[in-house]
Amino acid sequence: MISKKTLDQAEQIERKYGTSYYIATLFFPKEIRDEVFVLYAFVRIPDEFVDNPEKGTDPKEKLIAWKKDWNDAYTTGKSDNSILEATSQLFKKYSIPFNLSILFIDAMIQDITVSRYETYTDLHSYMHGSAEVVGLMLTHIMGYADTQAFVHASKLGEAMQLTNFLRDIDEDYRERSRIYIPKEDMLTHGVTENMISGQQATTQFVSLMKYEIARARKLFREADLGIEMLSPNCRYAVGLSSKLYEKILDKIEDQNYNIFRKRARSNMMEKTWIIFKTYVTH
Repeated sequence: MISKKTLDQAEQIERKYGTSYYIATLFFPKEIRDEVFVLYAFVRIPDEFVDNPEKGTDPKEKLIAWKKDWNDAYTTGKSDNSILEATSQLFKKYSIPFNLSILFIDAMIQDITVSRYETYTDLHSYMHGSAEVVGLMLTHIMGYADTQAFVHASKLGEAMQLTNFLRDIDEDYRERSRIYIPKEDMLTHGVTENMISGQQATTQFVSLMKYEIARARKLFREADLGIEMLSPNCRYAVGLSSKLYEKILDKIEDQNYNIFRKRARSNMMEKTWIIFKTYVTH
């Protein structure tokens, strides 16, 4: 039994860091909603070690310690960290493969040293650990009628991660010296790293963004096919999460692909419309 204090802590983490995820999560049945909060906290905490490290801390040391503490929690079912202990309960309850969690933590460790990707295949290998496995873990919690649901869950994780990368090109470069757009794609469209560092939304950059957005939308459509394979009481929340996230691509297009001008995000009125529209179509 996960304590109310732990559930409240997990919910606060998702509310703080994942606005769109949080809104969609509210539409799950209560028990699953609480469990999604816990899983989100489990993956968000190590993600923050890397992206926003506390001053004077070593992200790699913190991740290695988190990995060890998680292994202990999974093995014993006990931990001084309430999020790890609660997550271990979820893994046992739903028979979630332990290796999915390790793939995620290892991807976070990789983020510390790898800041460029030569090809989309290279990038996808990272995205599998950083995003797709989260969708796979969630699918175990939500329940499914067809194992093909896992294939589509991976596509949704990939679509959301790629959308993140496109929205955050400027922030990732300025704050973390990272570029998640494959070098081969940049070369094909004539985009240089100097254009990104100089915040130049050139015609070449716009061409690259159009190409990557089309790739992301294709992934969202492939992910849509798996929603009907999930437990009926979870389909709306997943569909809503997908639509809220894909809206980011619309916002990038609305600002003429200039992600340097401002962060692409929808306002509450737009989110409310998506909630209504998704409800009608589901």
